[in-house]
Amino acid sequence: MDDFKISLFENEYKIPFPVYSVLDELSCHKLKDQISGKYNLNVLNIEHDLTLKQSFYKDSNAGEGFQLISVLLAIGISPLSEVFINWYQFKRLDEFELKDLDKYFGDIWFPVADDIDLFDKTLEWILSIRHDGCITFCKCNT
Repeated sequence: MDDFKISLFENEYKIPFPVYSVLDELSCHKLKDQISGKYNLNVLNIEHDLTLKQSFYKDSNAGEGFQLISVLLAIGISPLSEVFINWYQFKRLDEFELKDLDKYFGDIWFPVADDIDLFDKTLEWILSIRHDGCITFCKCNT
């Protein structure tokens, strides 16, 4: 999570930024390997290969009024209460409470700047949101 986003959030809302965890390098590497194996992706080209396996979600984009939980449920995903955000090539991962990410999504994901992937510990689904708000997803065995 970028420090400037935390500062902007706390200045605007006058409350502490939601609690989250930053994964260490080893944990990021393990998750990347697990996702690579589960989805049959080349670990050296994982983000490109993941894009090729994903489906476009045409009913919404991540712009104004975006509701993450509603989109996940519409796609048929029943997420756990905690989700990971992949910020960059599975080298920068944070773990958030889903309810916080849903409530403050517009303060965490910045259009134009952020391409992110979301998933939970089950690794049964991955939802990607591009910098332009386009949403793509894949579910294991689909």
